Amino acid sequence: MLAKSPLGTSGIGAYEMLLYIGFTLTAFWIAGLMQGFLSLYPQMEAHRRPAFLFNAYLLMLALSVLVFAIMWGARQPLLTALAGQAGLPAYELFILYLCLNAPTYLVEHIYLLQHRPKAIFRFGLWAFSLQLVAVLVPVFLGYGLHGAFLALIALAAGKHLWLLFLLRKWGALVWAPALVKQWVVLSFPLALYALMGVFHQSFDNWLVNFRYGGDEHLFAIFRYGARELPFALALANAFGTAMLPEVASGLEAALPAIREKSLKLFHLLFPLSIAMALSSRWLFPLVFRHDFLDSALLFNIFLLVTISRLVFSRPILVGLNANNLVFYISLVEMAFHLALGFILAHYLGLVGIAIATVAAHSLEKVLLCWALYRRFGVRVGQYTDMRWFLGYSLGLLAAFVLSLGWTTPG
Repeated sequence: MLAKSPLGTSGIGAYEMLLYIGFTLTAFWIAGLMQGFLSLYPQMEAHRRPAFLFNAYLLMLALSVLVFAIMWGARQPLLTALAGQAGLPAYELFILYLCLNAPTYLVEHIYLLQHRPKAIFRFGLWAFSLQLVAVLVPVFLGYGLHGAFLALIALAAGKHLWLLFLLRKWGALVWAPALVKQWVVLSFPLALYALMGVFHQSFDNWLVNFRYGGDEHLFAIFRYGARELPFALALANAFGTAMLPEVASGLEAALPAIREKSLKLFHLLFPLSIAMALSSRWLFPLVFRHDFLDSALLFNIFLLVTISRLVFSRPILVGLNANNLVFYISLVEMAFHLALGFILAHYLGLVGIAIATVAAHSLEKVLLCWALYRRFGVRVGQYTDMRWFLGYSLGLLAAFVLSLGWTTPG
């Protein structure tokens, strides 16, 4: 929709740069804390859970304010280092939105732990529908990014109020530093692991800015192409997150559940990925505009991440509290990604950056599966239907090779 809006490619690039900076500075600790939150809560005595919910909110709020202060006080070096720019439009409004919005990630996780999937669906439908409205309506009315972020600030404030309502319902206003310490200790390796994941995305974006001098047009081309099938990533991450409490409660029952339920994701996401790979050359100019035609090949490369994304070895290791092992593997992946990214960017440009990312994700998943087998004796076939997985993977690879005949290199 932004591609059809009055924003030019440079304006879209500025918007994407803001999201990338915010993602870089918040995603790792939010992801780590939320995974630790889901692992710790089911193991906690029932009488301690309400206090834990309230203290979880206090920590999330404190970290959000800290990030706001850093982004406000160090804006110049941050923008120069991460975006190669002296300034970006609506930067101050964006960091206020980030501060208000980050703690609201607790909402869907609280619903998950309260076993209320319908409430998660309703909240998601409400929140993300309004997010689309908040971004698009001001832009199409000519108010630009400033108008969009003012609307997003109002939405974040509304979500924050809803979170406070849930805390009043299920939480308890009790200061419990021991619970916070236990949560942080458990979550710290997960946050470090998530930092490695953030590194992959942020490194790609940084490398584009580094190689092409902060060119907003090329940054937009890369960002629109360097995406997995959007709901594929959301569904895979949500499924892995939902399985954490089950693994923590009992591995023997969790493994066949993961195998059976993940097969449903195979039947949905692999055929869609194959269809997108074969049609992206025509869909990108139609859905976006002709300026983004070069994004199609990048998108097809990133679709290959679906193969590694649908093997759920990491949630099992996290559920078994093998967090340090997960982190060490992420270090190997990071070093591999860093080296390969610089090499392939030099020879293949944007395409090389995309290939390096897919290769790094694949290596990580192989190492996680191997570690799960060596440490706990859990074979990949116990939680993955290998017959369907291999068949779909070969189909997606074949579709990608066929698409090379009509996609345009960046």
